[in-house]
Amino acid sequence: MKKNRPLVLGLLALVLGGALTVAAVVASQRFSNVLLISRATRLSLLQREHGQGALATLLFTHSYWVILLGLALLTLGFYLLHRHNLQSERGARLSRLLLNDYRPLVILLAATLVFSALSSRFLTVGNFTNILKQISHYAILAAGVYFAILLGGIDISVGSVLAFSGASAALIIARMPDSPWSAPLAVLAALLVGLIGGFFNGFFIARFSLQPMIVTLASLSIFRGATLVLIGGAAVSIAGTRYAGASLFNALGQQTLLGGYLPVPILIMAAVYLVVWYLLNRTAFGRHMYAIGGNEEAALLSGINVVRTKLLAYTASGLMAGIAGIIITARVASATPTAGQSYEMDAIAAVVIGGTSLRGGEGRVLYTIVGALIIGMLNNIQTLVGVDSYYQTIIKGGVILLAVLLDARSQRK
Repeated sequence: MKKNRPLVLGLLALVLGGALTVAAVVASQRFSNVLLISRATRLSLLQREHGQGALATLLFTHSYWVILLGLALLTLGFYLLHRHNLQSERGARLSRLLLNDYRPLVILLAATLVFSALSSRFLTVGNFTNILKQISHYAILAAGVYFAILLGGIDISVGSVLAFSGASAALIIARMPDSPWSAPLAVLAALLVGLIGGFFNGFFIARFSLQPMIVTLASLSIFRGATLVLIGGAAVSIAGTRYAGASLFNALGQQTLLGGYLPVPILIMAAVYLVVWYLLNRTAFGRHMYAIGGNEEAALLSGINVVRTKLLAYTASGLMAGIAGIIITARVASATPTAGQSYEMDAIAAVVIGGTSLRGGEGRVLYTIVGALIIGMLNNIQTLVGVDSYYQTIIKGGVILLAVLLDARSQRK
């Protein structure tokens, strides 16, 4: 019994800390307000809505202290679980489930609680639909980057490939204003550009064994420059009714279904992840990727065609960039030279926060959506509370660094 005392106390601290945090957040929502308000505003709310109940009033009045106490108990709970892990194999399995296997879901839950306390507009159906719509393009980019990272590589060119794909599609629609076939041709062109961009990266990485960072850095510059040359450094607009294929093409980024609650980009994102999940979990190609990421030399000795697998993986990454280029161009009804800048940062962050190891060979592609959702929620809550865009970039970089540290720590263990 004494041996299991840290486990019991740790679980009790986690439950109590979570309950206190949730209670404070719910109390803030009941008063239709947020935590970051002045004392005078808080007192006026208490006077105006005095019928909310004694417990809710108490929690709202002392919400800062309640949340701090809840977070302290959660920290204590995780510490006690860590102590128990040193003595119990069963405790180690439980901790591994919480802190490694289900870490993205734990982070998602914690982020939802904290962000809900910061803005009363955050935890609404409309806002979450908007978040999913906003993350659709870089979640698809993240699915492509996932292929590269799973192999132990990286792809930082996806933003530039996205821009070139979108510019190609917009230019076709603008140059064929009277043809209804311009929309499908634009889609095909964007997908083809993505495939070519991915094949370009894969060819030099797989065939000549070059460093993925260097190759994709070169292609980042090449495709960004190609975009500037293609559209002359100016935006290409495809808005309005003067282009026959514009309405059909733009529907891919703007159309909604089910009474406006289901944007088409969310459907495209879901379809992409279903296909990627099937490829990685139900085909030999997926098994080969995990094997190469885990130990490339052993995979080669076992008869796996490493060159072909890498080539296909990076080509798939380029294809994802092409799909994302279609969505972002259709959403804003124009192609710009700066489209996709820093999108690779969001994509890589989504993959890392989703629990995929930067060493390769480990990860779940569906958790990449969770990582993208966490990044989208972070961007959304900073906008809701008025954080300056410059600080948003700093915060996002800190989140990526924290995710990498967690990955390194779990690998050492």
